[in-house]
Amino acid sequence: MSWVCPMCSTSNEDSSENCMVCDAPKPEKMTVEGRSLLPEDEYKIGLLSFQSDDFVSAFNSFTYAADAEYPPAENELGRCYYLGKGTDKNIPAAFYWFSKAAEHDDPAGLYNLGCCYYYGNGTPKNYTSAVRYLQQASDKGHTAAKLELGNCYFYGRGVTENPTTAFRYFKEAADKGSPAAMYNTGYCYETGKGTSKSHAMAFRYYNLSANKNYSSAINAIGNCYFFGRGTDKNPDKAMSFYRKAAERGFAPAMYNLGFCLEKGIGSLPNITAAKSWYKRAADGGNESAKKAVKRLS
Repeated sequence: MSWVCPMCSTSNEDSSENCMVCDAPKPEKMTVEGRSLLPEDEYKIGLLSFQSDDFVSAFNSFTYAADAEYPPAENELGRCYYLGKGTDKNIPAAFYWFSKAAEHDDPAGLYNLGCCYYYGNGTPKNYTSAVRYLQQASDKGHTAAKLELGNCYFYGRGVTENPTTAFRYFKEAADKGSPAAMYNTGYCYETGKGTSKSHAMAFRYYNLSANKNYSSAINAIGNCYFFGRGTDKNPDKAMSFYRKAAERGFAPAMYNLGFCLEKGIGSLPNITAAKSWYKRAADGGNESAKKAVKRLS
C-alpha cells in the first residue's frame, strides 16, 4: 500500500507519516461512516457518482477502492486527477495511478498509461513505451488502444512505419464501434494505404463514422458527393454535409462551405456568406481559407 503526496505527487510507503520529499503530512484516509464496502462495490458507487456529476463523491469512492488496490478504481482515480474532477488537476498523480492500474493488467489503465507516454503527460514523451502499453491494452480488446496503436504504425512512432498493420488495427477498432477508427479506415480505403483502394468502401466507412457525428467523416462524405467518389455526384448533398460539419466547428468544412457559397455550388452564390465562412475557417487555422479571405478582401 502507498499514498501520493497531495503537494508534490511523490509516492510514499503507507507506513510513512510525512512525504519523503517535501515533508508534507500524510492525508487522512477516507472512512465510510456506518458501512463497510468491498472495493468493487465502492468502485461501482464511484461510477454512479461520476455519471451523476457528483465528482467529489466519485473521487472519494475511487480513492477508497484504489487504496485497496482494485485496478479499475486505480484507473478511474487517475482519470479524476487527469481531468481535475473531484480534486485539483494533477497530471503526475494521474500518471502514478494509471501506472498502478497498468501494473495490475487493467486494460483501461494500460491504455491511459500508453497515452501518457505517447503525448508526454506526466512523463517524458516515449513512443516505444507508448507502443508497449498500447499493445498490451489492444491484446485485451481495448478499442481505443487499437486506434492509437494503428496511429503508431501509420506514422511510424515507436515502431517501423507499416500502413498494412495500421489498417488492420484501424479496422479492428472500427468494427468495435470507434468513430475515429471508422474514419481512418475510410481514409485508408480512399488513399489505398495499407489496403486496396476502394472509393465504395471509403464511402461506406465514412458514412458509419458520420452517423456517429464524427466531424472529419461528415466533411469527407461531403467530398464524396462533391467529386462523385464512391457515390454519384450531388452538389446539394455535398453542401449539406459541408454545412453540418462546419456548424460543428470543423475548419476544413467551413472552407468547403465557403467555396460552395462563393461559386454557387449546391446553392445560389452568396459572397457575403462565403466571406463569413472563410473568415471562420481562417480563424480555425485553415490555410486555404486564409488565402480566400485575402483574395476576397
